[in-house]
Amino acid sequence: MLERKEQVLFNPGPVNLDPRLKENLFNVELCHRQPEFAQLDASIRERLYAFAGLSPDTHRLSLMHGSGTLAVDAALASLVRGRVLVVQNGLYCERIATTLAGLGADVQILDCGTGHPPDPAAVAGEAGWVAVVHHETTTGLLNPLAELVRTAHDSGARVFVDAVSSFGAHPVDPAADVICFNSSKCLESLPGIAACFWRADLETHASVPVLDLRAAADGIPTTPNVQAFVALDLALDLLAAEDRPARYRRLARKVWEAGSRSFEPLLPEADRSHVLTSFRLEGRDPDELDVRAREHGYVIYHGQRELRGEIFRVANMGAAIDEPTIDSLFEVLAA
Repeated sequence: MLERKEQVLFNPGPVNLDPRLKENLFNVELCHRQPEFAQLDASIRERLYAFAGLSPDTHRLSLMHGSGTLAVDAALASLVRGRVLVVQNGLYCERIATTLAGLGADVQILDCGTGHPPDPAAVAGEAGWVAVVHHETTTGLLNPLAELVRTAHDSGARVFVDAVSSFGAHPVDPAADVICFNSSKCLESLPGIAACFWRADLETHASVPVLDLRAAADGIPTTPNVQAFVALDLALDLLAAEDRPARYRRLARKVWEAGSRSFEPLLPEADRSHVLTSFRLEGRDPDELDVRAREHGYVIYHGQRELRGEIFRVANMGAAIDEPTIDSLFEVLAA
């Protein structure tokens, strides 16, 4: 058994939970076939529709057991075929392209370079779908989603959005045809619910049962993480009680200000999300920074692949992060 340990997670999920959520998480343990769980499921769906600015008249909502990655894979497998233009500027875009290739799609790549936003005009063309990661956590890049959606639709293409690391903190254009997210990250709940909004008029394709969006939109086909539903119900109450995007804007600006005293941000401010920021290592040892942070109860994030020796990442998700804690983290890292 792990010993009790208090630490602040500056990684992009899972996140530190609000104490009110942890205190009430095990008020009841439910079977997912009980009427109480059906009511819980219906309440969660109703509030997610409202938060997203969508309607059951035009969109379906699938809730599955899994991570944000499962939501993306399930939506790709169930909905996306034909020629797909993937906006590629990070590892999570690459993952979409790889998954689509395995499904037999005709994958076209708009290679923007890691950490570089696309010219929205570049998605106009002959593709049937355009796929984009809204917030690319490889670098903290926020892609210009509304402009991409508008240009793609003007060209007659559908738009697939991985909003796993943006949903809850950044507005996700409701005009998108598919929006994938999960219960953790910026919704600040337990991991365990993979979710997807998708237009009701989309053609669906046969998939393995665990990735079948149709079954997950009609009910709960397999045993879910019941406590993740309990937690999300509480987390949506907390979301409704605050201006979550405003808090993330405020904390991101504090990360930029405190971090820039000793480190150079990787991206220009105009391209950064309000969720995660990358800083250049400039010759510092990433493992040494990681150890130093953990010795003080902080968890930061390495760069991935070729960026591992170039950057480190600091997210401002979760209930434990505030301005003094951000100052303290960067004092530790700069020591």
